[in-house]
Amino acid sequence: MTQQYEHILVGIDGSRQSKRAIDKAIAVAQRNGAELIIATVLSGGQYVGLGNTEVGFGYVDQSVMDASRKRFEDLVAQYQQKAQDAGVKNVVTSVYYGHVKRDLAKTLPAEFGADLIMLGATGANVVERMVMGSTASYVVTNAVCDVLIVRTDDKNRPKKLTHPLA
Repeated sequence: MTQQYEHILVGIDGSRQSKRAIDKAIAVAQRNGAELIIATVLSGGQYVGLGNTEVGFGYVDQSVMDASRKRFEDLVAQYQQKAQDAGVKNVVTSVYYGHVKRDLAKTLPAEFGADLIMLGATGANVVERMVMGSTASYVVTNAVCDVLIVRTDDKNRPKKLTHPLA
């Protein structure tokens, strides 16, 4: 008996790695006849102190957050259309505010009934991975369902390393 996934959650962040993940997730959803949930999680902390205001440290400029949300809504809508064009019948999108790692590992899979999470290997650089740990690593360790980390493109070609530590 082969494993059949019914609800596939793919996390995106706009990186090349997440583009690979969406391409693979579309293919897996199409093969399995599964629902595809395309999600991104925005963290309010990433917007602190950004914008053209002089209010001070800790201020979150709502216009910056709104612009970012709009950009990600457009991106998930583009991926939704791509999935539908590829033959995926049921595609759901979510632009969510919260804690990226925890929400991709637990909150969103529970909310959507996901039985598979697909993520790009990492969108962080080497220093960010050393200091914070990668989202992918956290999700693999803490997820409530199966996790597939995408390291290759849709033709299963590995990514090309530009630096040994990349």
